[in-house]
Amino acid sequence: MADSDIILTGNDAAQHLEGCGRIVLMCATIGQGADNLIRQLQVSDMAAAVITDSLASVAVEQVCDRAQEEILSTLSYNTHTWRFSPGYGDLPLDIQKALVLLLDAPKKIGLCATDNQLLTPKKSITAFIGLSDGEVNRKSRGCECCSMKDVCNFRKNGGHCGT
Repeated sequence: MADSDIILTGNDAAQHLEGCGRIVLMCATIGQGADNLIRQLQVSDMAAAVITDSLASVAVEQVCDRAQEEILSTLSYNTHTWRFSPGYGDLPLDIQKALVLLLDAPKKIGLCATDNQLLTPKKSITAFIGLSDGEVNRKSRGCECCSMKDVCNFRKNGGHCGT
């Protein structure tokens, strides 16, 4: 990224941004309250904790959807990619802290990254979107298209990373 020393390593980020001249970097959180509630429920009602955790995940995605709409409505571009986050495909999590600091997220929204690159509060997201004046590759999303599909821990556990 031009104004930082962050390098998006791996092939998946490069393919995702192919044809893009600019990127939008964003982050979002629903705050510490969700983490506190989930932790309290884990002690008293595990089923409610699991449901609340799932709903909180949906909520932060909805916050990102809304933020993306607002951000993109203010910019001039022809096409854009979908949101791509550290941990998707072969893009490592080790850039998480740098992205958070570049966005001044600790001060602006209370979002931090641990030394292990995990976001706190937990129901938070960092992501980037590619912008192009031309067309962008509308690469299919999903496990079958991912270069990490054979070694993915999410997939081994029956889940997915979101790509």
